[in-house]
Amino acid sequence: MVPAVLGRLRPAMATATTTEQRLAAPPTGGRGMRRHLNLTRELAVTQFKLKYTGSVLGYLWSLLKPLMTFAIMYAVFDRLLHAGQTSDRFTMQLLVGIVIWTFFAETTITAVNTIVVNGNLINKAKFPRAILVVASSLSSLMTFSINLTLIVLIAGLSHNLSLGWQSLAVIPLLIELYALVIGISLLLSALFVFYRDLGHIWEIFTQLLFYGSAVVFPLSLRGAVVNGVLQPIALMNLIALNPVTQIIEDVRHALVTQDPRVPWTATLLGARILLPIAVTVTVAVVGLAVFQRLAPRFSENL
Repeated sequence: MVPAVLGRLRPAMATATTTEQRLAAPPTGGRGMRRHLNLTRELAVTQFKLKYTGSVLGYLWSLLKPLMTFAIMYAVFDRLLHAGQTSDRFTMQLLVGIVIWTFFAETTITAVNTIVVNGNLINKAKFPRAILVVASSLSSLMTFSINLTLIVLIAGLSHNLSLGWQSLAVIPLLIELYALVIGISLLLSALFVFYRDLGHIWEIFTQLLFYGSAVVFPLSLRGAVVNGVLQPIALMNLIALNPVTQIIEDVRHALVTQDPRVPWTATLLGARILLPIAVTVTVAVVGLAVFQRLAPRFSENL
C-alpha cells in the first residue's frame, strides 16, 4: 500500500520540485512578467494536485465538505425552522450560498499562513511574494469553479434554476468575490508573519461571519412583500451591507429564482448598494498596499 501511495505522490512532488527550481532561477530580460505568470500558474496547479494526492476520494472531498454542511443546515433551517417557506427554491439558494461561502472561508483561512509555510522559497529566491498568495487563491478558485459548474449543470437540467439574461450578472459578481477574497488573503498573509495569533482570530471571526452573511437564510426571512416590494426587518438591511451577503444574494437572484422575495440587493439598499462594493474595492486596495509595505521584512521574520 505504501509503494502505491508513494507512486501517486511522486508526480505532484516532481512538479513541486521543478517549480521551486524555476523560482530560484533569476528572470532574464523582458520575460520577467511572463515568468511570473507561469510560476503563478504552476504553483496553483501544483497546490491543486497536492491537495488531493494520496487521498482515497481525491477531488470528491471538495464536493463532500460543502454537501455535508448543506445537509446539516437544510435539516436545521428548512425542516426544523421552516425557513424555506419564506422563499422560492430555498434548497438551491442554500446550496449556492454554501458553495460560495466555502470558497470564501477556505481561501482566506488557507491564505493566512501561506507566506510562513513557504519561508524556504522566500529565503532562497527573489520573486514577487504576492505570487504565493495569488497561486493559493487560484488553486481554491479551480475547485470552486468546478463545484459551481456542476451545480449549474445538474440543477439546470432538473429545472431548478431560473436562467436568463440576468444570469450574466454572475460574471461581475464572481469578479467582485475574487477581489474581496484576494484583498483579505493578501492582508492576512502579510500580517500573520508578524502576529501569529491572527490565524486563530480569523477562524473564529469566519464562524461568526457565516451567520451574518445570509448563507443559510434568504434576506427575505421574516420580511413581507408589499405591492411587490420586499420590506425586510432592519437587521436584514444591515446584513445586506456585508459584501459577502450582497454577492451571495445577487448570485441567487441571477441563477436560482426571480421571486420578488429574493430581489437584487440594489432593490433592498437603493443607493447604499455602493457601500458593499466600496468595501470590496477598499479591502483589495488596502490588502495589496499592506502586503507590498511588509513584504521586504518577511525574510527577517521567518
